[in-house]
Amino acid sequence: MSFRGFVPEGKNNIERFINSWLEFLSSLRKYFIKKAGGLIILLGRFLIWLVSVPSTVKSYVIRKLIWSRGRLGKPVATISVLGTAFAVFLFGEVFSGSSLVVSSKVKADYLVTTGDIMPNRSIATTIVPEMRKRNEPFPYEVQLGDTLSGIGSKFKISVDALKYINGLTDYSVLKVDQELIIPPISGLIHTVKDGDTLTGIAGKYDVPTQAIADFNYILDTSRLAVGTELVIPGGKIPQQVAPVIVDFPTSTFGPADDPSPDKGFCMWPSTVRIISQNFSWYHNGIDVATPKGGPMPPLLSCREGVVVRAGWNPWGLGLHVRIDHGNGYETVYGHMSKLDVGYGQKVKRGQIIGLMGNTGRSTGAHVHFMVKYNGAAQNPLNYVQ
Repeated sequence: MSFRGFVPEGKNNIERFINSWLEFLSSLRKYFIKKAGGLIILLGRFLIWLVSVPSTVKSYVIRKLIWSRGRLGKPVATISVLGTAFAVFLFGEVFSGSSLVVSSKVKADYLVTTGDIMPNRSIATTIVPEMRKRNEPFPYEVQLGDTLSGIGSKFKISVDALKYINGLTDYSVLKVDQELIIPPISGLIHTVKDGDTLTGIAGKYDVPTQAIADFNYILDTSRLAVGTELVIPGGKIPQQVAPVIVDFPTSTFGPADDPSPDKGFCMWPSTVRIISQNFSWYHNGIDVATPKGGPMPPLLSCREGVVVRAGWNPWGLGLHVRIDHGNGYETVYGHMSKLDVGYGQKVKRGQIIGLMGNTGRSTGAHVHFMVKYNGAAQNPLNYVQ
């Protein structure tokens, strides 16, 4: 067999050698032209695909979000946050070592000449907030003319808090040079006892646990040192269960304490006259009720005087008002639903002091009305018209 068809044309070997190389180069040129054309077509298709990717991804995401009806919101947000965090973690070290982020190191010889160094003295001033200028209780000696309300106003402490902290009552009398304990803020002081926990103390005084920990700088809230005094910021006086006290007729009835009761002493304490319970040796006043279903009637000051207590009574009277009428006489109005007078206010005979109610230890809307003479309960019916 002959392969003469593959032999290049030429009269001699030199022409055939040249023709073979020319044919090879021509074939190689055609090959590269064909491959270049294919590559250009491939690049064109890639560019077309690259341009269409955003709209395709957008359409896909929109379809998924519409189909999922919002259920993909959380996974997408989670993936975005995790992806960002991973990127920061992965490339953060690279960026932090860049000269664009970290300035060049200062050479050690910059202190050779100190002529360019300008000394600057800065003083940092810490301003203590007004409420934190005092953070510990301190003693105060009673001065001539001091009253609990005056001391409370001076140190911005409530009268009830002063009474609770110092073991005083409504009938306590301040003496000159008497020492009172003043809390640093409007609040109370609690001495830690064996078994006390921060949560229990917070629940007792109705304040957040964190408030007590922050004010007293308590780092380990699981341990409290017995005997430590804790300041309770904004603490409320805990309600106490009223003790059962049996009063005997010899010490509570009017004639035994006030030999001359006067029915014109004061007016009827309300606009209704339904007596649901009378005065007796076990009931130190009268209960005046209102018909069911009607509005709460107003309560009236039975005569002129000064309000010495207006607020909550933890021993059963609820919202109540106590009025001092002078000469040892006081009247008390309990279970009220609204107070229209405040501590220290002067009231006139017949002035509205609030509304009848059902607060405290009560089984229905009424007012528990008491008349006291030198602290002893009297029969109100002997003093009202």
